[in-house]
Amino acid sequence: MTTKLTFVIILMFLLSISCDKKHSELEFEKSVANEIFPALLDSVFHDTRLAPPPPPPPNSEWSDSTAVKWDESKMIAEYEKRRAELEKDTTKLVVAIVDSTYRINERAKKELLKFYDNYEIELDTINITESYKINLTDLKHADKFQLKYRSELPATSKVWKGDYDFYLSGITGFSRIQFDRTKSYGVMISGFGCGRLCGFSGLVFIRKVDEKWIIDKVMVTAIS
Repeated sequence: MTTKLTFVIILMFLLSISCDKKHSELEFEKSVANEIFPALLDSVFHDTRLAPPPPPPPNSEWSDSTAVKWDESKMIAEYEKRRAELEKDTTKLVVAIVDSTYRINERAKKELLKFYDNYEIELDTINITESYKINLTDLKHADKFQLKYRSELPATSKVWKGDYDFYLSGITGFSRIQFDRTKSYGVMISGFGCGRLCGFSGLVFIRKVDEKWIIDKVMVTAIS
């Protein structure tokens, strides 16, 4: 066997090992994303059929506060009544999922180190710049939700003007996950759109506890 042929065989072997490792890393990441998704959807979801909770009463130090009539108890009662009605509502809430993952950015990586500073973690060095197609059948969720791909709906803001035979509750998605070296901590980007000028995006910090992944915090970074 010539030296050149030996070199080619060794190179092919190393490339094969590298590809297998990348595939294994991606499958692990997908399994974490699928596991955390139910909690993620619950964390970012906003039911636009329910108005925000009533604000607190005006400050008593306001000079004109005596002219303000504020029945907070009535507003709270109406709010709780509407929330109870919606909890019994069997209408499927359609949530559109962006077809592929977002790219993770440098800010997310820095915030991961900052958020888990007490644990002195180090970033995983695996390159995760590429996105992958999300498989909706792998995403578990509460019975009240029904998932659709974002690409099945009109593009841009026209999505909110569509005449559907279902109730479009919102649009969400998520990024690749940046892990630490031990793959016990991570961060991803997600958010929720509920209208043309309604929504937010942020960083989702996740951690493995007793072999299960949980969400520690959703840090809002942009809102409309």
